[in-house]
Amino acid sequence: MLGGRLIRAVIAAAVAAALGLALSGALDGLDERLVDTRFQIRGTDEPLADVVVVAIDDDAIAKHGPWPFDRRLHARVIERLRAAGAKTIAYDVQFAGPSAHDRELIAAADRPDVVLGVLNLNEDGSPTIVAPRRLGDRVGFAGFPSEDGGSWRRFRGREQGIEHFAVRAAGGDPDAPLRRIDYTAKGDAIATLRFADVLEGRFAPDDVRDRIVVVGATADVLGDRHPTPVDAVMDGPDIHANAIQTVLDGYPLRDASGLVGVLMILVAAAIAPAAALTGRIVPPLAAGVGGAAVLLVGAQLAFDAGTVVPIAGPMLSLIVGTLGAVALTYATEVRARRRVRLAFERFVPPAVIDEVVKRDEMAPKRVQATMLFCDLRGFTTLGEQLDAEQVIAALNRYLEMVSGAVFDHGGTVVSYQGDGVLAVFGAPLDQPDHARRAVAAGRQILEEGLPAYNRWLAGSGLATQPLSAGIGINSGPVMAGSVGSSKRLEYAAVGDTTNVAARLQALGRDHDARMFVSSTTYEQLGPDANGLRELGPVELKGRHEPVTVYAQ
Repeated sequence: MLGGRLIRAVIAAAVAAALGLALSGALDGLDERLVDTRFQIRGTDEPLADVVVVAIDDDAIAKHGPWPFDRRLHARVIERLRAAGAKTIAYDVQFAGPSAHDRELIAAADRPDVVLGVLNLNEDGSPTIVAPRRLGDRVGFAGFPSEDGGSWRRFRGREQGIEHFAVRAAGGDPDAPLRRIDYTAKGDAIATLRFADVLEGRFAPDDVRDRIVVVGATADVLGDRHPTPVDAVMDGPDIHANAIQTVLDGYPLRDASGLVGVLMILVAAAIAPAAALTGRIVPPLAAGVGGAAVLLVGAQLAFDAGTVVPIAGPMLSLIVGTLGAVALTYATEVRARRRVRLAFERFVPPAVIDEVVKRDEMAPKRVQATMLFCDLRGFTTLGEQLDAEQVIAALNRYLEMVSGAVFDHGGTVVSYQGDGVLAVFGAPLDQPDHARRAVAAGRQILEEGLPAYNRWLAGSGLATQPLSAGIGINSGPVMAGSVGSSKRLEYAAVGDTTNVAARLQALGRDHDARMFVSSTTYEQLGPDANGLRELGPVELKGRHEPVTVYAQ
């Protein structure tokens, strides 16, 4: 498992990186683009209930152009809409300077139900509009703050000291702070009439009755198009229509407070590191992926409910926390695997080591296995006749021979006990034929290994008389796995099954045989039991019940 200090360091690094960038404003542009994505996921096909657009389109330019139109045409459109029962006529056309036919326009526009859009201001801050004394209080500022990528996303109750066009048209609070436009409609979802049709009276009064009508340019030549969260370019009148509906609906989208963003960063930073406490690499990785999914889905659900939560900061915090946790876990896991390999490589064949490390089969667990205990007879006496260097050489040669036989049959050397060797078959990897493997290893020791060892002793001048060996083999449940401290690990297989194997090998002192096999092993051998003879029930030291033993 990972230490709490390292985990806290990863969390602190993730929080510092994300919070620092978020507070500096470096993530603002990315956050806005992520909000744009939420708009697109939610969709823009909800019709505007209270707003209609009259489009000054290419057809109008062809019929009544060139631009700018004779202002009597605008006056006639205003009168047509008023007669049809329009609640408010929001006219997004700039009437900055005088013209030959202003009288009709002024007469039509100088009513409380008309709002005229302006973009330019005089040096004294007053709107640039024809007949400012009569129409000066009928205006609304028709621009929007340009944000990331020039996109029109928000507006205030007042812009440049003048009530905003959308706020004035909707009768909203002129002191409203900066708020998001709730883009719910675009294209066909916005009810639109053609300027030429309205001018000529070819529309149904019910289309505009009791509704706010936005009149503005959509013709290509007029270029009143701007980027928005829901479209690369959107006609100005459609933007105003969405802004007006936003005011009417009470500004449905609200940005979450800064505190919410900070809390999200803190929580996101801790998700993967907390999962890394297991010490495995998959949990923090899965937690990071799951956390990202929860963050994205949760942000979309909150958006659909009217709250815009920041994503860039928390996502960065989550990514840094996940990468840090995965890297830390990987380093710890590599170190742990190295320790496992070092602990096993003295006792297990290389192929088994690779499989053990891959499966992480190091935790102690109860398994069915076969224990083999091999003891070299006469070595103590031989050791008394040799110097220390010769004793070590002879012992190493013997241990190498026995270990080689164990390895050849997929066993694991558990321990060296002087001239005794304890091995297990069936752990750390499961081997259904563990009994057969153990007996085959015992026969190899006695029939091949020991004669070769005695020849070596004789050829080296270390012994004149051959040595013998006693082997005890017993099958049953054992607790097998790594034991030890954080600095030293050993592999162990403990239990009564191990004790019985050790007692069986000692029977060679009283019986004319060298390998002794318990009935629990014998019953699993099948044809491999050939060559074993039954000794019958035998009393073993430390056991109340006799054990049926077979010998070779």
